[in-house]
Amino acid sequence: MMTIYDGLTPKQEFNQWLANNGIWLAIGVAALIVIVVGAIFLSGAIKKKNAKPEAKPVNASMYMEALGGEDNVISKELRGSRIALVLKDYKAIDEAKLKEAGVDAIVMMSDKLTLVVKENAPKVFETLFGQNLQ
Repeated sequence: MMTIYDGLTPKQEFNQWLANNGIWLAIGVAALIVIVVGAIFLSGAIKKKNAKPEAKPVNASMYMEALGGEDNVISKELRGSRIALVLKDYKAIDEAKLKEAGVDAIVMMSDKLTLVVKENAPKVFETLFGQNLQ
């Protein structure tokens, strides 16, 4: 196959192409920089948005009042994000107050009450029952 030589060297051809298309090349590079910088700022905003909120303070008296008092608790156990309790009188429980205090879910069984506290179950357990878990 034979190439047609129009009198320009490859370097001259490139320089001519660059002179004709340089503005588009500069716009493309600038757009790429804007996209990269925008993505960096957006990822920072997403990380800040997804940051965990500060745990609200545990109101021990509210919890105990909702559970029917300290004397109503026979045994207690922390299991991850759940607090398992055995109570004397399950009718003394005020579910609305427990939810207001920060309990995410309440599971009642015939012999046990489980409080699901997703955010700070160890802190709630420690505050209510005074047992340091560390």
